[in-house]
Amino acid sequence: MKTRWYKLDNAGTFYACLTNKRIPSVFRFTASLKEDVDKDILLKALKKTISLLPNINVYLKAGFFWYYLEEVNNNVEVLEENGRVCARVYSPKDPKLYRVTYYKNRINLELSHVLSDGRGTLEILKVLVNNYLVLKYKLDIKVNENDSSLDEKIEDSFDKYYIKTEKLNVNNKNLYRYKKIKLTNHRINYYEAHMSAKKLLEIAHKYDATITTYLLGVLIYCIKEEMKTRELEKNIKIDIPVDLRSYYKSYTLKNFFALANIIYKVPNKKVNIEEIIKCVKKELKASLSEEKLAPRINKMESFEKLMAARLIPLLIKEVGINIIDYFTKSMSTTVLSNLGPVSFPKECEKYIDNLSCLTSTENFQFTVISFKDDLCIGISSRFYHNNIVKNFIRYLKSQGLDILVNTNEV
Repeated sequence: MKTRWYKLDNAGTFYACLTNKRIPSVFRFTASLKEDVDKDILLKALKKTISLLPNINVYLKAGFFWYYLEEVNNNVEVLEENGRVCARVYSPKDPKLYRVTYYKNRINLELSHVLSDGRGTLEILKVLVNNYLVLKYKLDIKVNENDSSLDEKIEDSFDKYYIKTEKLNVNNKNLYRYKKIKLTNHRINYYEAHMSAKKLLEIAHKYDATITTYLLGVLIYCIKEEMKTRELEKNIKIDIPVDLRSYYKSYTLKNFFALANIIYKVPNKKVNIEEIIKCVKKELKASLSEEKLAPRINKMESFEKLMAARLIPLLIKEVGINIIDYFTKSMSTTVLSNLGPVSFPKECEKYIDNLSCLTSTENFQFTVISFKDDLCIGISSRFYHNNIVKNFIRYLKSQGLDILVNTNEV
């Protein structure tokens, strides 16, 4: 059987050049079920998922000029969870880019940013969970929700929708950064904060805001509380990953996202949450326009289009991309991503309790996902003292939300 290989998209190429870093870019999506997971059925579900999506069971290979992905037809396994959350999934000895584990009633899919973004990883998890539930409970449903072909799922949508645009100028100067002592040995604190999606939406609507806008406002408010008086002249910049599939006709499971951002300068310590949310709404509306998103799509794609870049050996590209990463990772205060509400076939939903999403980070990061009335904010932090995280949870509780917080031990 002929081995199939796949070209990386532009974002995948970028993250592939960073695979040897101690802090990898890994997504972890978890589906908590009503009953404990059956390992044998989960393995069958994973094999079924790979038969539908063979582009995820691949090895990362290095050519002379670029990385590429090579499909493999073995090495499929599920393991009981016993390691770190969002641990590195790639190594030269085991160049796979995903991991499936289970613990009690939880199914975990950990996947490298080389393969996909958050939305793409979520879609893969949905196929895996649907396959598992179909096998376990003998459900009569179609697992693959949309009618997209494999070619559409592996499409490089960055390349498809690339057009040359004017460079977008973003203010990356005088940014506020949370500078506290970090955990040793590249450990990360992880938190899952579960609350009522309906109740949170009701609170957001009091400010005529969406959940994303409201949470951004609360986050800025909590960051402001930690800033020293002399730091108020600095800009709080929050990056917001945007799923471009909702702007363009794309069914790809590869990376297809852009980073929007909001920039807020705290006028004084007494500024209230209502004023902050009002500014966030205005900033977010401008940042999410197609006019602003198009240049962000093309930023890295234009690098690949340069003939000079294509002819640079991979080893030199890696050095250059690591230098770029060193400077760009400090160009924001934090990241907040909202994946929105997630649905499954109605036959499957009664067996699912909740969902959560976590990501590896070099600072701290927030990821929001909801299923039915359970909304989970996944928080990653490399800091010993997480005052911003603590104040963020406390503030939401003060608004009448009952919050259950799960955390790892590092």
